[in-house]
Amino acid sequence: MRLWFVSLTFACAAVAAAQPARIPQPVPPFARLRADWARNLHEKKIDAAVAEYAPDAEFIQPNGDRARGLRAIRDLYQTITATFDSSITFSSQHTETSANLAYDSGTYRESLIVRDSGKPQLSSGSYLTVYRRDPSGAWLIVEQVWTGSIQ
Repeated sequence: MRLWFVSLTFACAAVAAAQPARIPQPVPPFARLRADWARNLHEKKIDAAVAEYAPDAEFIQPNGDRARGLRAIRDLYQTITATFDSSITFSSQHTETSANLAYDSGTYRESLIVRDSGKPQLSSGSYLTVYRRDPSGAWLIVEQVWTGSIQ
């Protein structure tokens, strides 16, 4: 019995030693932009939020409506920030960067307060954001898709 236990202990140690070390994933190059976007939305800094988009960007809302271009995105942000106070948390699940394009896909939870009534709401769902590096090297949002619902 003792020999069996010793053999099992060595076998477990060998398997553990053969496992690859967990390599920390690098922070995606657009992580700061994602954090700035959420902060700008929360602080109602519409111009700063819109500046994070490429001129030809699209914002696809949960209902499928598209805001195309900076003027339409600015109008959407003005409506959103006039209607709600917001705090959002992202849970990124997949990111990838290749040359001048990158994407971030995951889930979100957003606490909303309806400004007119003070009524709290919770919004949650999934998101996909596509980024493109501009000629200066800055990452900008080129496509943003949200799915989800308000409870």
